Amino acid sequence: MTKIYTLENDYLFKKIFSNQEYLKQLLFDLFDTKTRKIEYLNTTLIKENKNSKVGIVDLLLSIDEEIVILELQNIDRYNFEERLLFYSSAVIHSHCLKEGEDYKRLKGIKVYAITNYPLFNSEIKNSVRLKVKNKIFTKKLEYEIFDLTKVNKNNKENKYYELVNLFNTENINALDKIITSGIYKKMLEEIKRYNLDSEEYKKMEDIERLMMNETEHYDTAYEVGIERGIDLGINQGVIQNKKEIAKSMLEENIDIKLISKITGLTKEQISAL
Repeated sequence: MTKIYTLENDYLFKKIFSNQEYLKQLLFDLFDTKTRKIEYLNTTLIKENKNSKVGIVDLLLSIDEEIVILELQNIDRYNFEERLLFYSSAVIHSHCLKEGEDYKRLKGIKVYAITNYPLFNSEIKNSVRLKVKNKIFTKKLEYEIFDLTKVNKNNKENKYYELVNLFNTENINALDKIITSGIYKKMLEEIKRYNLDSEEYKKMEDIERLMMNETEHYDTAYEVGIERGIDLGINQGVIQNKKEIAKSMLEENIDIKLISKITGLTKEQISAL
């Protein structure tokens, strides 16, 4: 039987909530957030290889003068708190203050995280601010986490009932009976459309495979990044040094073949100098 993807799929999650109407509903229902103006700051889910996941958030938004990270996490990799800190730190640096601006103009940032595995013992939602000795350190940064697994998917009286079922069931026939409200029906029709589109289905399939096979860990991500940067810098430095040597040899009218043999550069690279 062909698998049916729902909102728990990272690609489909991003696609569905690239629609502002659906996004506003999600933010209101799960995080009690009413929004007026939304701007999408990232538009594509870049996933060239498993390592590119480090530091990439599902949706980066500007909402009513605040920066908002919206992140879906389906698998417990035992480093989610560190991931959120890593994501928010990178975004603060790149989006919350322009070069030369006074720190008083620092934009607030909120991290809305949706987890699809048991993260807390009892709470459905947790809000966290940076604190020092039980006092708020800054109001500029806040984490709000919604744990989907704490919602009873069979309780129709629960206000999260319909939306949470769009994340947690693969049975489209069951969803047809569960989803009754207008906006969620529209989301369901979009979910069906993506599942019936062969190209979109392949993208959902690819993303799920990459997420399942992902082996990166936050505690090594920074070290790996440094190592790659050093390796890249060394390689670029070596190449640049070879080019400088080749230029000097060209000025001395030394034969290109000999220059190529000494430096390891190709004839095309030397001719381009």
